[in-house]
Amino acid sequence: MKIRLLTFAGTLLFFGLVSLETAAGLWGGNKAGGLLPVLPFPQVVSDTLAPFSYSVRMNWLANGVSSAQLQQLKTHWNESVSELSTTVSKPGPVLELVLMKNLPANDRAFVAKAKAYRDSIGNEGYLLQAKAGKITIAANTDTGLFYGLQTLRQLTRANWGQEIFIADWPAFATRVIFDDISRGPISTIDYAKKQIARLAELKINYLSFYIEHVVQPLSHPDFAPKNGKLTIAQIKELSAYAEKFHVKLIGGFQSFGHFEKILALPQYQSMGETNSLISPLDPKARQFLSDVIGELCTAFNAPWFNVNCDETFDLNKGKSKQYIDSIGADRFYADHLNFLYGVLKKHNKKMMMWGDVALQHETIMDMLPKDVIYLTWEYGDAKNYDRWIRPFASRGLEFMVCPGILNSYRMFPDMVMAKANIKGFVEAGKAQGATGVFTTLWDDGGAYLFSGDWYGVYAAAEKSWDLSARNEASFDVRYSSTAYGTVNTNYVQSVFKLLELRSLPLTYNMNDVIWQQELLPDKGKSLWINNTSVPEAKKILAEAAALLEKANPQFNINDSQTLAHSIAQYTLIMDSRQILAEEADRYRQALLAKPAEVRKQVLQSANAIRQLRERYVRVQSNFKKAWLRENQLYWLDVIMAGYDVKTAALTQLETALRKIATGTGSIPTPGEIAFDIRQTPHTYFSFWLLSGPFPSAEKGTVPAFLYSENKEYNKPPIPGGIATYQGENYRWHKFASKNGGMIDLADYFEKTDSAVGYAYCTLTVNGKALNEVFVTATNGTEVFCDGQKIAVISGNGKTAIEQRIETPLSKGTHLFLLKIPQQAGLPWLFSMRLGDDVEVVNTKHKYQTNSKNKTYEVE
Repeated sequence: MKIRLLTFAGTLLFFGLVSLETAAGLWGGNKAGGLLPVLPFPQVVSDTLAPFSYSVRMNWLANGVSSAQLQQLKTHWNESVSELSTTVSKPGPVLELVLMKNLPANDRAFVAKAKAYRDSIGNEGYLLQAKAGKITIAANTDTGLFYGLQTLRQLTRANWGQEIFIADWPAFATRVIFDDISRGPISTIDYAKKQIARLAELKINYLSFYIEHVVQPLSHPDFAPKNGKLTIAQIKELSAYAEKFHVKLIGGFQSFGHFEKILALPQYQSMGETNSLISPLDPKARQFLSDVIGELCTAFNAPWFNVNCDETFDLNKGKSKQYIDSIGADRFYADHLNFLYGVLKKHNKKMMMWGDVALQHETIMDMLPKDVIYLTWEYGDAKNYDRWIRPFASRGLEFMVCPGILNSYRMFPDMVMAKANIKGFVEAGKAQGATGVFTTLWDDGGAYLFSGDWYGVYAAAEKSWDLSARNEASFDVRYSSTAYGTVNTNYVQSVFKLLELRSLPLTYNMNDVIWQQELLPDKGKSLWINNTSVPEAKKILAEAAALLEKANPQFNINDSQTLAHSIAQYTLIMDSRQILAEEADRYRQALLAKPAEVRKQVLQSANAIRQLRERYVRVQSNFKKAWLRENQLYWLDVIMAGYDVKTAALTQLETALRKIATGTGSIPTPGEIAFDIRQTPHTYFSFWLLSGPFPSAEKGTVPAFLYSENKEYNKPPIPGGIATYQGENYRWHKFASKNGGMIDLADYFEKTDSAVGYAYCTLTVNGKALNEVFVTATNGTEVFCDGQKIAVISGNGKTAIEQRIETPLSKGTHLFLLKIPQQAGLPWLFSMRLGDDVEVVNTKHKYQTNSKNKTYEVE
């Protein structure tokens, strides 16, 4: 048997000797052969140059398959006919579905092949042969027959024109897609059904959801949002629907941390250990979890249930701290997990849990039952994944690897990192005994549509089924064929062209904070913006749009529409930064002209602002329609508010400009009409962790401690961490400046009397060493680097002044802390930057120089 994973046209394409269009033409029924348009790629493929006519119209035969099974398989096939095409007008081939125990004796060659692969194909594998006018699909189960039909569906859809033999089976028995429906969009039932059908074609056999509060159990119907939830009846409906596609739904409920949404409700506040953790020692909390998890177990049909229990940041900081300190955080955590294990056992479910806390306290693994399934997660492009695998594998515990399609707080998923993460983590997991691949999609930030995730989903499906690296070169071509029915890869090229934004300082990491930033300053304040990266960003966006325009998808068109929205949204941001800065400059210049000329130029500015506002309205309307095609109403108001704020600000500015243009009175300054926008070459540090305000015993004094008065917390902070002072707890909160420059702590803390605010960030120096930073702050601000005081800002005490601070910054990561005092009635401001010749990029409160290192961070 000759194994041919890339046939003639594929080989030419791989070595760059033909174009994609030529290669695609070769696979469409041409005797020369071509790339096999199947995803996931089969384990074994052999073909001949003999032609074969595939068709949607076939004569169905069954051998050993029950009438009910046959009818179900025919129903699936007929439902897909609308997206299948064929040039064959004559009656199609015979299609025989065979269970392996009933192999046709009259085809000795096929029987011999079947016997060779009988053990390999297992319960989900299949054999497919197209030869001499007949297609045979054989399998040990009806699931295998179903998967064989999915491969046949893809071959037929692509007008494959050759005889072929395929033997196929999965690399992993458990292949899961996990969709976050709690931090933003929650799918409608209809869209969830479309997800299931599309996942089934990719041979994904489990779907799961991240659930904090968006379910409505009968026992506690009062915590689910009214406009976004799954009822128990709806979950049962989806479970039954998924069964028809050989997919099961894995249940889950956040059962320890990330509980803030439910605990925020008055009737449940008493159950909190902190405002984000449910209390394991509270009888009401235990009964609540027993009730809710019990009901969900009856609705989800998979044998497992995911209790989550990840990221319990406040584990020893709540009302049970004294007890936890006495027994240890590991025992406290394990005791709660053992309680949850008992709840699930009553409902005949096996427990899944995220593995991050167990990795922090490995003793936990020895305190839990041995049949717990650990979901070990990491979403970055790591060189080695041992730290997330070996602790479970070395103990002989069952674990699944959980890569991610990275879209947290991004304006489009980072498919570069996702693809590398999926490949590396899955391969490492297989080598060390992982039993499944649990691919996660997180919607932190909430502004995403699932239709933007599918490229990553297909990549995960491929690696969950077939680990072979030899098919990676053809992935984009096969994706375009199976996802969109096209012979071009323009959609994929457009995605990766858009992702070039991830390396620009202004759009680094595709972070969505650029969308959250103010278009216009408040009255009386200035907005400083650095537009250095805008021309390059607009060039990237224009090229991405041009590629997408040529994509021409034949189905799954919403994927292209979602990508088009991301391109349009980014383009609108870049145009806004340019147009508003230019019009603000025009306004300042106009003030020097004669009144009549001023009013003429102001009218031109008003028209430009109106056109910009109308673009926001159009983009918002298009996104709302796209959202409602997939999702329930929940969270849509939050997303729409981002547009509403911008259009309202533009409307207000336009109104003010038109009033000036038609008036006869005095001409206001830019600040008086919220139009004081100035371009700057400086890149200010806009992302910080802030804590306070700490009370000031005397004017201008700051606390003596570095990070916290309590030694336990006197260490570099993390988001949500605690600082203590005079017996009070203060959180470290993430902060992102919306005006691009000076940060006003009086606005943030809503406090104007004497106090002290703390600001923290890190700076990683990748390139040449640095020797200076520039800090603008109020008089008496103390600046620390790596725990050492490097400067005290001095001035007249009435205004914030910029001070150059000499400090050696060698390669590596440096910790910056600013202690910023407030004196009643005086400004409480600060900013920090490096020299203009240093390229600075950031992710959250972490900064680095020289982004060419491509050391992108996972959000």
